[in-house]
Amino acid sequence: MSTEQKYIRVLFYLTPWKLKRKYIINQIISIRTLSKYSHCEIQTPNCNGHFYLYGFNPDWDKSIVTPDKAVGTTYSSTMRGGEDGTRKQDASLTLKHPSRWHYVEIPVTDEQYEHLTWKMDWDVVNNKGYALWDLLNFLSPIHFPDNDRNICSEAVNNWLVIIGILMGMGIVSPGKLLKKLLNRGYEVKPLEGN
Repeated sequence: MSTEQKYIRVLFYLTPWKLKRKYIINQIISIRTLSKYSHCEIQTPNCNGHFYLYGFNPDWDKSIVTPDKAVGTTYSSTMRGGEDGTRKQDASLTLKHPSRWHYVEIPVTDEQYEHLTWKMDWDVVNNKGYALWDLLNFLSPIHFPDNDRNICSEAVNNWLVIIGILMGMGIVSPGKLLKKLLNRGYEVKPLEGN
């Protein structure tokens, strides 16, 4: 019995360099970690295995099918938008601005996918809030680990370790997480246009 290959995506947020207060934390993380990325998420596809709904682009040749809207679910840990900790949301809410995101697509087995989604959902239900102390790890040489809470890249890293994609649980920056994936042979691509 064969099954269709499943994929997940690890999404990396490109830090905006506009002079706006809402981007200050992103900019500090990028400067401190020497990376153009300041946040990350995992995206699971919709029930048909797709990451986007596709449609015809009216500005182009009618035979060209283009991505219209992100579908599926994204998982991460955040303090933004009234959230406090590990959460999941519709991918269309997370990926409103595709030009601000890059991704790594990872093939997974049915068992890995089921274990991953179970663990992410469990972490959402049992959320204890955002790990602000862990975020301060990027700003200070003194670290006070918070084992009950996560920052985005810690959650994503640990979920990937649990299903055997990466090794080494713990706090990493979004940039270091990407390096771990690149060292495993995965490729990073811009979300816009894919």
